Amino acid sequence: MLTEQKLHTTQGQRIAIVAGLRTPFNKQDTGFKQVFAADLGTMVTNELLNRFPVERSLIQQLIFGQVIQHPDVPNIAREIAVTLGLSHVQAYTISSSCVTGLQAVANVASSIVSGSILSGIAGGADSISNSSISLNPRMMQLFKDILKAGTWERKFELFQQLSWRDLKPHSVNLRDYITQYSVADVSEQMARHFNISRQQQDEFTAYSHQKAAMAWQDSLLRDEVMVSFPYPYENVVVADNMISPSVKAKRYEHFKPLVDKNYGTVTQWNIAKACDGAGAVMLMREDIAKAEGLEPLGYIRSYAMTGNEVWENMLSGTTFASSLALLRAGVQLQDIDLIDMHESSAAQTLGNLRLFEDETFARQSLNRSAAIGAVDMDKFNVLGGSLAYGNPRAVSSLRILIQSLFELKRRGGNLALIASSGLGGLGAAMVLERE
Repeated sequence: MLTEQKLHTTQGQRIAIVAGLRTPFNKQDTGFKQVFAADLGTMVTNELLNRFPVERSLIQQLIFGQVIQHPDVPNIAREIAVTLGLSHVQAYTISSSCVTGLQAVANVASSIVSGSILSGIAGGADSISNSSISLNPRMMQLFKDILKAGTWERKFELFQQLSWRDLKPHSVNLRDYITQYSVADVSEQMARHFNISRQQQDEFTAYSHQKAAMAWQDSLLRDEVMVSFPYPYENVVVADNMISPSVKAKRYEHFKPLVDKNYGTVTQWNIAKACDGAGAVMLMREDIAKAEGLEPLGYIRSYAMTGNEVWENMLSGTTFASSLALLRAGVQLQDIDLIDMHESSAAQTLGNLRLFEDETFARQSLNRSAAIGAVDMDKFNVLGGSLAYGNPRAVSSLRILIQSLFELKRRGGNLALIASSGLGGLGAAMVLERE
C-alpha cells in the first residue's frame, strides 16, 4: 500500500526550489534559428547563476534534458558545465519525451534527499531549428556497400541502384518508436475515444492563447523569462512569439485535419507546436538555501513518474501521475490552489480532464475508490498553456513548474499540482508547496 512520500533529508530538511528561469520560446527558424540546444542551455544556466549568485562550488550536480538529440553533442549537460566553469560537477543528459524537465528535477531532488549533494541544477533545452537531418537506412547501406566494393564495376553497379527518393533527407523523428504514433495520431485517437469535437478543441486552444497573451500584457512573466541575446548577436529575443493575442473563429476554422483528412478534428491549430527554448531551476537543501540568504520559490512536496499503455490513449500519463502525486502528498484535488498541465494538444488535455472525473477509470486503472475529481477551471492553466507558448519538449514541463511557483506566490496560495504526459506512455506530476 502506498503511503505519503516524505521528501526530506535524514536531517529533516526539505528540497527547496530557490530559482527558476527560461528563455523565450520561439518558433522554428526565428529568434534562435542559429542557436543549438547546448548553447540555449548554457545561456539560461549562466543567467540563472548570475541572477542568483551562489558559490559555484555549492553546485554539485547538473542534469539537463534534451529530446531532439544532436549526434555531435550527446551530453549537453557536460558541455554546459564545462563552459560555465562547473567542471567539478556531475553532469549528465536525459531524454524522456515531454516529461523530461520534471524527470531532471526529480533526479536532482533524489540526489539531495539521499545526501549525495547539497545543491544542483535541473534544466532542459531543445532546438527544432537545428535538429539533425539523416539519410534513409537504404541510402546509408548502399554507401557502405559502394565503399566496400572491390572493383569499380561493382561500385558503379551499386551506384546505379540509387534513386532520387533515396537522396531525400529525413528530418527529426517526433513519433513514438514502438507504435509510430505522432502526437497528432494519439490526439485524434483520444478525441474520438472521449467524443471531443473539433469546436471544443479549437475553442480550448483559443482560450489558452488568450490567457497567455494576457499574461504577457500584464507583465506577469517578466521575472521568469530572460531577455536573450543569441548568436550571431544581431537581435535580442525578449518574448515568446507563438502566441496569438487576438483569436477569432475565422482564423482557426480554415486549418485542415492532420490525420484523417475527411473526418479528423486535430489540426495545426489545436496541437502544441515544436519550437526552440531552454529553462533551468536551482534546487537546494532547505537549510543551505536559508544560510545563503535565498528565499525559496517553493518546495517539492511529492512527485510521481509513471508509465501507461501505448496503443490506446497514450497521452493519459497526466492522470496516472497526478493521481499518484496527490496520494503521495497526502492531499486531495480540492486542496490544490493551482493546477498546471502541459498541453500536448487540446484533445489530450480535455481527455485527461475527463479521466480526472471518471469513477470507473479510477477504480479499474488508478486503484482508487473514487475519481480524482473535477478540475476547477478557475485554477487551471491560468496563464495559458503549451498550445499558446509552444512545445520545446525537454523544457515544457519546466515551464509549468516555474510558472506555477511564481503565480502561486502572486496569489498567496500554498499548493500547486503540475503534470505532463509524453509519447511512450509516460507521465510526470509534482505537488509543490510554498510554505
